[in-house]
Amino acid sequence: MKKQYVYIGQFYHIKNKELPLDYKFGVTDDLEQREYSLGRTKSPIKYMILKAWELPLNVKREKVEKMIALIFDENKYDGCEWYDVDGETFQGKIKELFEIISDMIDDLNFTFVEVDLDKNSDGDIVEKEIEKEIRTGKKAPWTNLEVNIEGNLIKLDSAKSTYGKSIEEILKTIDPVQFSIDFPRIFKLNKSDYPEYKWSSLLKIGDFYLDTYTNTAQKKRDICNALTKYNIKGEVQIY
Repeated sequence: MKKQYVYIGQFYHIKNKELPLDYKFGVTDDLEQREYSLGRTKSPIKYMILKAWELPLNVKREKVEKMIALIFDENKYDGCEWYDVDGETFQGKIKELFEIISDMIDDLNFTFVEVDLDKNSDGDIVEKEIEKEIRTGKKAPWTNLEVNIEGNLIKLDSAKSTYGKSIEEILKTIDPVQFSIDFPRIFKLNKSDYPEYKWSSLLKIGDFYLDTYTNTAQKKRDICNALTKYNIKGEVQIY
């Protein structure tokens, strides 16, 4: 049986511009895909899940949504799951509510477990701090990549573009088939080998598809790993 989650999230501007601090509460069985679907528009405004809890499997998700809507009735926008409410208060009260419910029912299988949203943010301290700032209510600065491969500086207008160009540069000396064997997570021959929600983020390089649906820190790690693997001299920076 699939897991189910409730989440709280908000929109933010990648260049630190002011946005209304409204919050969405919802239910999903895939946090990563839900965050992507809410922020997939081609604009500088993106969406990020701030807090999430795994629901007990014997809890009906619709009931949880109705419970939150009832508690925050005065703050809820009509016809949607968005709330005009102070973010810390919203998150704090929901967290306290789930803790109380979990304590009331003496059953280890009936627990609202908070999800560690930062568990995949290890590695690059810059990206980790950016994600932490967003989840604590601060705005995230825009980030990009600067890559130097064998003296060739690659610095385009987005991390995605710089990432793609860097992989293209590496593939000038490495056979794409071998690259797909060495890095099967990010480089596949068939588009259908990726989850459908990633398709719009794929870059076609020759006959292959490069997965760009990763944060800037992961893109940096991917490039560094390839440079090390093939003994190519280069440097990668996030700015």
